[in-house]
Amino acid sequence: MTAGPLRKTALDSDEAWGAKLEISCACGAKLCLWDFKCKGCKAKNPFLRLLKKRKRIEGWIDRQIQSGVVPKLTQAQLLLESACKYDAVLREVVRRPFPEHQKSEDLNMFMRRVVNFFPSMFKSTSPKQMALGISDSIKRSSAGMARAAWKECENILDGVTGQPVAGSQGHLLSEQAERVATDLLNICKSYVEALKTLQLGHTRMVTAYGPAKEIFARNHQSGGTKGLWNKARLKFKPVGERLRLPTAIWKNQAEHEDLKHLDSQLAKFMEQIRWFSDQTGKLQDRQAVLMNTYMLSLRKHLVYGLARRIGSAEPQKRPLMVKRLLSQKGVGSLLWRLFFGLRI
Repeated sequence: MTAGPLRKTALDSDEAWGAKLEISCACGAKLCLWDFKCKGCKAKNPFLRLLKKRKRIEGWIDRQIQSGVVPKLTQAQLLLESACKYDAVLREVVRRPFPEHQKSEDLNMFMRRVVNFFPSMFKSTSPKQMALGISDSIKRSSAGMARAAWKECENILDGVTGQPVAGSQGHLLSEQAERVATDLLNICKSYVEALKTLQLGHTRMVTAYGPAKEIFARNHQSGGTKGLWNKARLKFKPVGERLRLPTAIWKNQAEHEDLKHLDSQLAKFMEQIRWFSDQTGKLQDRQAVLMNTYMLSLRKHLVYGLARRIGSAEPQKRPLMVKRLLSQKGVGSLLWRLFFGLRI
């Protein structure tokens, strides 16, 4: 059997319900968990009462998973959170690819802001850095999700059976984390490939900034006759839609081309960002599919855990454990719980 609460999807439903489990009767005889009664002393097997309500019990377990386990798994999963944060950074670049000049702001002060803006923007939008961060997110997410799944499932089983057991995860926890890491890596493969494509545009943009940086960094004259002439030059020979300069800052045609080239690469990178934004949504869809698979695995893990705990309990305690489960809201009927159920 595959180890871990998140890796039991392939487990047969009857096997999860303990069809192959062997238990001991109070008389010492051995019987199957699904047997009607002991062949030795003819004592009835209380577990059969649960088999008659399999669907209702599984529905109750699903609700416990939704309310208790899924939120913890979502909280521990950092991959999607990182992708959403990165998408927000990229959208901000589309909204503001270049600093806005304030009317009362000195031209050279504005240029200093521009020089500080681009390195920060390059770093925050770096697809390469995002790809490196994915590896760390997967490592931390897989460990956190494995721990959360074990802990929350044990809490559910402890509460419903009333018989807490000592944790016996051992090496299975690290094995579970490795398998979860593989699952997370699979769902983000196409996302990483898209990052590689985005990196090409990012590299061209950074390269185009090199010559333009020298133009931005030097002192500029915005007053007097020369200042008027520079504003006129900008009217006749604009740089582009992204580099919203308050005045012309180039000295010759070559510098003008350098600025136009940077503007062009900014435009291309923003087009790539618009294409890349769909990748975050697709990653969310693949994450949802994975979580649905995990929910099925969690249900089978909890069902098997119930069967195993009841089967391994002392024979005189099994009826009470069965009654505790039937007393849960949504499992036993309202009237039965009112007159025969336990107060939990």
